[in-house]
Amino acid sequence: MRRVLVACLWFGLITGTMTTIADDILAFASDRTGDWELYAIDLTTGAQRQLLARSGSDFHPTWSPEGSHLAFFAYDTNGSAHIHMMNADGSDPTPLTSGRWIDKAPAWSPNGEWIAFTSNRSGNFDVYRIRPDGTDLERLTDHPGDDLLPSWSPDGKTLAFAGVVEGNEDIYLLDNATKRRTRITTSQRQDCYPSWSGDGERLLFASTRDGDLDIYEYAISSGELTARTENDIDDAFPSWSPSGRTIAYQTETPRGTWAIALMNADGTNPRIVSESDGWDTKPAWRPNGTTPVARRRTALRSVWGVWKRSLAR
Repeated sequence: MRRVLVACLWFGLITGTMTTIADDILAFASDRTGDWELYAIDLTTGAQRQLLARSGSDFHPTWSPEGSHLAFFAYDTNGSAHIHMMNADGSDPTPLTSGRWIDKAPAWSPNGEWIAFTSNRSGNFDVYRIRPDGTDLERLTDHPGDDLLPSWSPDGKTLAFAGVVEGNEDIYLLDNATKRRTRITTSQRQDCYPSWSGDGERLLFASTRDGDLDIYEYAISSGELTARTENDIDDAFPSWSPSGRTIAYQTETPRGTWAIALMNADGTNPRIVSESDGWDTKPAWRPNGTTPVARRRTALRSVWGVWKRSLAR
């Protein structure tokens, strides 16, 4: 009997025991079929699976802490966008927000109780949060500029985000208790796509401070900045793996599209893991936990994707 649980895409048997999950599953968005849909790749086999197959555009997957659900945002035909949630196998997609505004870039809190996102429902983009059942909507930032792309610290006490002030985009930290915001980068270029390390001591982000988009690591305690990619192409949306040994990100291909790539945590050994005839973007690691799973192989398509548009931001 063949089963698929928690969007796992590899061979195996359900034994009734709990199996520790390593750095093996990435969710991402791709327009390889003509519509933007969500996919998952098993890095142990290269097997890929389309999680959603419906009309419209679905972006920016983010896992629940236990890996049983994914949140994402989807555009409507009228140009608005809303936060949705679904089971990790792609079933039961359900909208959490509604209205004529744009809600995007969801991020699940470490305790599973909140989904942060950005919305222009009050004019400019600010950071909000909502319960996974769609209740208790709360505005977290109130600023004349745009606040974008929230990322939770592992202890859930702080949100990193990209804030735009007088046209300049930098990385900020928001204390969730006091709502105090602190600017931590001061480049005159674009700093965006923040992502926390599992120990809460470092942030990854992408920046154009050296020309094209490269990935940098910021040490919270010292403020030390280290480049993790240094090349002549765009690299963005970095994400640390559950073990902290690997960074997933989207990288520019020779065709000018986006592909999903991995590198070691120190920036060495960059390699492509997904390429397609379309654009593959915004990789998200399934959290490291203990879940019984069944492996299933699907045909691996040769993929090499890129996307320079800003729809997924």
